[in-house]
Amino acid sequence: MSRNYNRMPIEAFGKHLLDTNELDPIYVALTEFKRHHTPQQLHRWLIAYWCFYNAGFASYASEAAGSEFWEVLDVAAANTAESPTPYGARWPRGHERRHFRGNAAINAVQKLEERYGSTPEDMVTYCAALDVDRGVAGSCPYELVAGRTQEHALFGPWISFKVADMADRVLGAHVDFSEAEVFMFKDPVEAALRLWRERAGLPENAKPKDQALIISAAVLYLKDHFSTYRAPPTGDRPVGLQEVETILCKWKSHMNGHYPMFNDIIEIREGTKPWTAHSAAARVFLNCMPAAG
Repeated sequence: MSRNYNRMPIEAFGKHLLDTNELDPIYVALTEFKRHHTPQQLHRWLIAYWCFYNAGFASYASEAAGSEFWEVLDVAAANTAESPTPYGARWPRGHERRHFRGNAAINAVQKLEERYGSTPEDMVTYCAALDVDRGVAGSCPYELVAGRTQEHALFGPWISFKVADMADRVLGAHVDFSEAEVFMFKDPVEAALRLWRERAGLPENAKPKDQALIISAAVLYLKDHFSTYRAPPTGDRPVGLQEVETILCKWKSHMNGHYPMFNDIIEIREGTKPWTAHSAAARVFLNCMPAAG
């Protein structure tokens, strides 16, 4: 996509994300997708997505159960020219999971199969801590979900954060995040610092004396600014830490020329289309996706 577009202040940009379901379009799609499929298929969808970060492939893989599911992931992990996708291309990886490839990916899938065998869905039950009694508070700590997720090969801090976020927003597991956990990655931190400099009229190279204080102030400002919005996709609570983190991350990319309007919706839809001729689940998922514009 072209980098030639007008940059928006974070307030207008965040409003666009929330108004158009572009904050996390996959979460919105999955909320409808799971109405048409069993919990087991949704769980298989999530596992394939966490490994390869491609919604079309996740839809296709979710249709296989038991050992056949691992066979599909094995072929995708090997990604050889002799065993292409059903539409004749190489097996996709999302940029965020670009390191899930080669022998490391093959070994990771084999270890998952060894651990979960004929019930791959158990991986989601375990990682999302769906087997944990959440008690009166109704939530479990992020550390529990992240710790369980990182027991698996090639599941590091970033994808563990995503697993926890999807457990909370897609599965309704009510994961309790802290500010430190949300801002342990550089992109939201850099965006929060950019927001601080812009609001204070400071030069680009300005650095705060207390970075944690600046991040807290950015969170408070954005939560207050978007206080009339409910957290997508279910609207079960006000916009919170995870949504602020997403707004900041996407705004950083937007300001750097990598995120025109509807960027994610367009990319996800385009990445799913090749699978629709070979997967009923992909067709359903595409129909559940928000539209661009």
